[in-house]
Amino acid sequence: MDIETTDIGATIGTTLRYAGVNGLGRSRVQLVSYRPGTRYHDRAEECAAKHLATALARVELSARVDSTDVTTLALALADVVQEDGCRLWDPSDMEDGAW
Repeated sequence: MDIETTDIGATIGTTLRYAGVNGLGRSRVQLVSYRPGTRYHDRAEECAAKHLATALARVELSARVDSTDVTTLALALADVVQEDGCRLWDPSDMEDGAW
């Protein structure tokens, strides 16, 4: 699992990606991107680890991770981060300058 943080102005954008080796080969699949409401990269990474642990506790994944498992985990992560008061974020908005 990769956790990436990006300074997007008044807050930090956080993206979690599955860097799988099982059923998805070596592809990096974006699971969720959001704004955790902090200005600090280390705090954003701590929040992301907590959100991931909570989401993993809610879902049942197969022994060989496949696209269904990744989708299930992505949906669980989206729920967890929103329940924690975070706002979902689309990193491609930054590329257009629309942020």
